Amino acid sequence: MFVSKEHHPQVLPRQAYVDPEFFKNEIETFMMPSWHCVATMAELPKNGSYLTLELFERPIILWRKEEEVVGFLNVCPHRFAKLTSKDCGVCERLHCQYHGWEFDETGNVRKIPDAKTFRPLAQGMLGLKQYRVERCGELIFVNLSEEGPSLQEFIGEKFAMYQEWFSPQMHTAITMTRTINANWKCLVENALESYHTTTVHPQTFGEAPAEKDMRHTLEENWTSMFVDYSEERSFRAALDKFGHFMVGRKPEGSYEHVLHYPNVMMARLSLYRWIECVIPVTPSQSLSVVRLLCHIGEPGQIRRAWNRFFVSKWANDFLSKVGAEDAKVVVQVHAGLSAPEEPMGGLISTREERIFHFQKYVERETGSGTPDGDREYSKFDFQETQHD
Repeated sequence: MFVSKEHHPQVLPRQAYVDPEFFKNEIETFMMPSWHCVATMAELPKNGSYLTLELFERPIILWRKEEEVVGFLNVCPHRFAKLTSKDCGVCERLHCQYHGWEFDETGNVRKIPDAKTFRPLAQGMLGLKQYRVERCGELIFVNLSEEGPSLQEFIGEKFAMYQEWFSPQMHTAITMTRTINANWKCLVENALESYHTTTVHPQTFGEAPAEKDMRHTLEENWTSMFVDYSEERSFRAALDKFGHFMVGRKPEGSYEHVLHYPNVMMARLSLYRWIECVIPVTPSQSLSVVRLLCHIGEPGQIRRAWNRFFVSKWANDFLSKVGAEDAKVVVQVHAGLSAPEEPMGGLISTREERIFHFQKYVERETGSGTPDGDREYSKFDFQETQHD
């Protein structure tokens, strides 16, 4: 069931998708203070494992020390070279590739070659810039701001549920990274509605689910979509049942998708969990990073190795196809938004109501929006459009 009983207008102006100043405002006002999922524990498999990434033009290094993960700016405080240019590795201490300075898990300098030439150097005078890193289950999040809510406060009431969704029992099957030439909001909005599935995904998803089988939930800082597909009769449903047989689990027959504002999306099927973080790069380019985790059976089952291969291959093939279909169309959405003129319109259906809610969030945070005639949409609520 949808929350709204009538359509909504397009809230954000086209400039919100193409203007560099609007983009800069988004990064500063709500992207930088947010939590971003950047890895899973499987990507840091043992003590001393590290990996590098870039987030909002900042080179970052994540480093595992026992069961804790720390995050630093991947820049040496000596002469500002990147500590390492490697994607991943294992080390006892972080080591600068330029002059060999070494740092411990607190970011403090532990070794300076030819240290006597730097006298006098006070203890703690130089060190790595550290970022906040927290976990939810196997998921690793980074926050680039020094203050603000904890990860648990950011996720809210669903934190415990995600700990179960992304527990150590889940196998990390694939990580898929795609650079897409479209504004980040085009990617998020595409994921928030099922209206396009019949046209864009006729083979992978088929018909959009009926309203009676759906439930939208709209909260201040997140929205969700729940779909009951227990009565579905299709190849996808048959494959799902076969997968459950191989793993030895009972099918649940439902799907749930959640967006935590601004850019972290979680999804659940009976055997699968995935999380997508959409990273803005420029006003016209985004990075989509999807990590898929899945059940492969209980420990000791002889089928686990086969399941790992089968599930990973199927998931990679399926997500690659769906991702390519979405990437192709959102590029065209961005091209339309970038046109110097626009037709009459800008309409959001009840099936797309999560987009309206998302746009109201962006409007609220940035202070920008498009008025719809005499109707006032400045308040962040849905009271006038809810079902009785």
